[in-house]
Amino acid sequence: MKFKRAFTLLELVFVILIIGILASLALPFLSQNKNEAKLLKAKIEYQMISSSLALMRNEASLKQIAYTAILDNANFFKEQEKLFFCEQIVPCEDKNCCSFSLLKFPLYSSKDSWMKISFNSYRFFLNSKQSIDFTYDPKEGILKCIDNQLCKEFI
Repeated sequence: MKFKRAFTLLELVFVILIIGILASLALPFLSQNKNEAKLLKAKIEYQMISSSLALMRNEASLKQIAYTAILDNANFFKEQEKLFFCEQIVPCEDKNCCSFSLLKFPLYSSKDSWMKISFNSYRFFLNSKQSIDFTYDPKEGILKCIDNQLCKEFI
């Protein structure tokens, strides 16, 4: 009678233990990559919005009109609102209407990305503890990063 050689229970436990140790060493790097990816997403979207604002400034200077007073009609701290996008573009006489749609397709507000926090202020959430605040200056037509240690990443 021939016996087949198989792994012992002790060998299997050691292999599982080694795999567990390697996995525990790799997990912090995976979450760090996730934060770096969110920061990269924020940079790309900020550059897209800044480019759209530059286009708006050029168009406004050619037509000799003032910059738009607001960037969207979204509600504050509400999810699934259309940001940096105007549903209806009409000539404005008051200061509370959206006269220039920055993006062809809106960014939707959520607690995982952009959120409108006040009249001309926006927040990008990197995670539950970190966020970056931006404010729109209608006199200069610029979206500025304000008082945050991560702002230097956007300059």
